[in-house]
Amino acid sequence: MKQQILRWWYSLAAREQKLLIVALPLLLLGAFYWGLWQPLHQAKQRDALALQQLEQQLLALQQARPLLQQAATGPARTGGSLAQIVSNSARSFNIQVSRMQPQNEQLQLVLEDIAFEQLLPWLHQLQYQNGVRLVNLDVAVTDRPGIVRVRRMVIE
Repeated sequence: MKQQILRWWYSLAAREQKLLIVALPLLLLGAFYWGLWQPLHQAKQRDALALQQLEQQLLALQQARPLLQQAATGPARTGGSLAQIVSNSARSFNIQVSRMQPQNEQLQLVLEDIAFEQLLPWLHQLQYQNGVRLVNLDVAVTDRPGIVRVRRMVIE
């Protein structure tokens, strides 16, 4: 292999040999720059920018942490026991609860068929005014438009 390269080199004219002596280092330098240095440099800049953005997000979350913790606890439950709150609230929204079953700190409910537009404000009032948290809601479609069947609803 080495002999083939030497034969090829000596078969070139003197001008071609000088041109290759000058051009080969430039080609190697260009290959190094565009093939290795520039991609690594761009990746470093991208990573630095991503790190800066993540640090800003962390700072924003740390500043919002007290608000987030306060929102996670939610409003305190008011109005007596969970069953009393649900009964009074359901009565005020004209919602009929067909079954109410306590389970430790939770309460499982089954409702009569109800208009979906009536269910949402009731759930909103339970959560934001009475401090009741909705854990699970199993809703099924009925034959009548806009009417849903709440098969299982777990609150705490």
